[in-house]
Amino acid sequence: MTIINAKDKLLSSVNLGVPNVADVVQGWLSTLTASKVTKTIEDGDVIETYTLIRFSGMIQPLKGIELEIKSEGERHWEWIKIYTDYANFEVDDCINIQGKDYRIKQKRPYEKYGYGFFRYECVKDFENEPTPEPEPTPEPEPEPDDNNEDTE
Repeated sequence: MTIINAKDKLLSSVNLGVPNVADVVQGWLSTLTASKVTKTIEDGDVIETYTLIRFSGMIQPLKGIELEIKSEGERHWEWIKIYTDYANFEVDDCINIQGKDYRIKQKRPYEKYGYGFFRYECVKDFENEPTPEPEPTPEPEPEPDDNNEDTE
């Protein structure tokens, strides 16, 4: 039996690629529904048009280390990642997923090695957030009046 030493192998004959996990990723995807928000200006007013889009994807929160990379003011914002084979979202698009508006901040293609999917980093869009109603402050209890004492 001959023992082959790694030093005797040419690098060109070794498969140095990343393993193809496309089948595994496809197994994790589920059907997602999003509304892509398109804004146009007509007669000085901003008109929002919602286009319903169904696509296969997976939603995940950002990892702690990924949040630490963000600037300090952005770490407490609500961030999500979407893995999908849908390629038509672009950076700065506003999408609505599960009733929340998110703005796409980053698009990363993972097309190489047969993966054929994209990773979008999205942040909750506070631009369209309704201003919360202030809670009413309770009225103070009236203080007892010492001048009207009942004497019997």
